[in-house]
Amino acid sequence: MSRASPSIRPSGFTFIELLLALALGALVAAILGALIHGLFSAGASQASRLRGPVAARAALRILSREISCAFAPPVENLAPLRLSASTEIGKPEVVLAFYVPVPAPFGYDVEQVTYEVAPSQGPLRKLQRISAPCSGPLTNAPVTNLLFEGRFSLAIEALTNGTACAEWPPPKTTEKPTLPASLRLTLAMPGQEPLRTEVLVQAAAGIHSPVERKKQKTEEAPAEPVDAEPAGK
Repeated sequence: MSRASPSIRPSGFTFIELLLALALGALVAAILGALIHGLFSAGASQASRLRGPVAARAALRILSREISCAFAPPVENLAPLRLSASTEIGKPEVVLAFYVPVPAPFGYDVEQVTYEVAPSQGPLRKLQRISAPCSGPLTNAPVTNLLFEGRFSLAIEALTNGTACAEWPPPKTTEKPTLPASLRLTLAMPGQEPLRTEVLVQAAAGIHSPVERKKQKTEEAPAEPVDAEPAGK
């Protein structure tokens, strides 16, 4: 009695396996396409935020808040604030540099902050912040952050005794470099009303803390009169 030989399975893929492979490939391609589209959308929205009026006002608020914290470090013949403007090609249009205190592990440290308005692509300009610690291992490693990019113009003027200066320290001055009383910022964008604000430099204005004012008031208060005792006692 002869025994039937087993059937031999032909090599290759069946139609069902091909359909499953195609479906799996299409699913993977759809997922990758969605991820890439999300990345491009996030980049476009970030670029639009950096170029819109809201971003311009936010950058101006950051600049104003940091200017109010400017102070003069205890170094002789060092300008605590430098302001310059230039129309030369390839150079920043406006440069503002000053010193601010920053938290440190054992108190506070000193950091030099520089704001620059420089040309970007075509008619665009960019406002960037450059921070450099004055001590420590990161002294020679400044950090640059882009705050705003678009079509705009930013004018900065130093105000002292009712006089506005586009440069600080004032040119041809022989006095010791000091801080101006305030800075006037004017931001202009196409189709928008110019935004102007005046920032008070607290260290230059001599504003004291409430504790110092209370202590000074206590020291200057006149002594209460003491009633004389009656002669009969």
